[in-house]
Amino acid sequence: MSKTIVKFLKTHGRYVKGDVAGFDPETIAAWPKGVCKPYDPDEKLEIASVQIDTSEAQKLIDDVRAEFEQKAAALDSKSAELDAREEAVAAREQAQAEPAATEDNSKGASNDAAKTSAGTPPKQGAKA
Repeated sequence: MSKTIVKFLKTHGRYVKGDVAGFDPETIAAWPKGVCKPYDPDEKLEIASVQIDTSEAQKLIDDVRAEFEQKAAALDSKSAELDAREEAVAAREQAQAEPAATEDNSKGASNDAAKTSAGTPPKQGAKA
């Protein structure tokens, strides 16, 4: 028995529109009309050209790009402001640390001797 090659015009079973398959003529006769048609290998495909207006999408893209640039500029200015604040805090901390260091140096060697003897244990065998 020979098979007939058909092209499906709409979904039928596991086949969808555009599928090509071969069946026995009795099987094809049992299907509802309009499901398939005989396959023609020389049939030209129809290609539809579609024109899409992308001006609205491009305008939206341009608006979003401008918004991103504006937010980037704001972020840069906030970053510069934060850097300036950090430098001011560092300068303030350094200025507060310098007077404490000069006060420690004015006490001199007596403070150094007290530091070394205060935390060290006594020598063994020595009388206190």
